[in-house]
Amino acid sequence: MKTSSISKPISFLICFFVLQSAFAQFGKASKVELPDSYYFDYIYKLKMTHKKGDITFDYYLSEDESYFGFDSAEMNKGSEDTKIFMVMDADLEISAMFMEMMGKNVVQKTKLKASDFQSEDDMSDYTFTEIDSKTINGYECEGYVSENDKVKITFYITDDVPVSFNKAFGSNVKNMPKGFDASIMEKYAENGLMMEMTYEDKKKSKNNMTMQCVDLVETDFSIDTTKYGSMLGAFGG
Repeated sequence: MKTSSISKPISFLICFFVLQSAFAQFGKASKVELPDSYYFDYIYKLKMTHKKGDITFDYYLSEDESYFGFDSAEMNKGSEDTKIFMVMDADLEISAMFMEMMGKNVVQKTKLKASDFQSEDDMSDYTFTEIDSKTINGYECEGYVSENDKVKITFYITDDVPVSFNKAFGSNVKNMPKGFDASIMEKYAENGLMMEMTYEDKKKSKNNMTMQCVDLVETDFSIDTTKYGSMLGAFGG
């Protein structure tokens, strides 16, 4: 495993970026042509624990492609007849929501823009310290603490994996908060996943939360996009 000092909390940024972008709604992309299939190699199970409860997201990652998929029991909660699976495709700059509902297969495409993900946060006042590494789910992870007078973030990242969210997001430092060290994105650009993160609000404990990778397993899951039609077409619009 590579070892070097880390100067910014990349794991927290990645998780925040993933969750924020996953539910963002931007311009329409109905005319964008999807590939016939999306293929995935690994399922990255991320459990988020907060005072209000737990939620687990299953992220579907590809070793070579610039997209990822995800779903969650919460996304499909409330209707046994509806299933939802999301794909974020960086090359096409879209998100695609694949839905099985009322016996129909439909897809809703949404346009994404790089400018929508640029952070206005300023992390210049954070200190960053490397801490002891530890093994999580069988993976050796580097540990770090990032904090200022308001927030403390403890996180662990492994690069002993063949997949990374950076394949979808790239290493564009413009997307990062002010003060972010671009070398961190470069370090984990090829292989890097956050395996555990604890977020502590020093003034409002109700905001405290943890994120933990509870499993990383191989899969041969794929989405055949040719089986999904437009919302209007499926329901006679």
